[in-house]
Amino acid sequence: MTDKTAAGPTRRKPAKRKPAAKPAAQKPRRKRAKKTLGDDFLAAVRADFRAYGAGVIAQVRADKPDQYLKIVLSVLPKDFDAKINQMDGLSDDEIRSRIRALEAVVKPFLEEPGDVREDGISGAAGGA
Repeated sequence: MTDKTAAGPTRRKPAKRKPAAKPAAQKPRRKRAKKTLGDDFLAAVRADFRAYGAGVIAQVRADKPDQYLKIVLSVLPKDFDAKINQMDGLSDDEIRSRIRALEAVVKPFLEEPGDVREDGISGAAGGA
């Protein structure tokens, strides 16, 4: 004779789920309270900064310039382009052509105009 328990575990059918009964009158979700601990904290920091912020920043800048620099860098966007001179990537010829184009635009304003009005304003600058 064979023993049923020795043959191995038997698989059971998964239990059928019953659909959840819908309550007759479903209560709307409770809205978030206007004030939370985080809101209170930020309000306190905001008030403290308004009262002492500029003075503390100046003091940190004078006493701990390394910490001041960290603060400045922390508020800059991550993709901030810190190029000071935008012409670093240009060749000498490109820079010369930009200078010539700028001279052509500015030259009329630098020359002595022939049509200066009595008040000393040229026709182009006077708007007429």
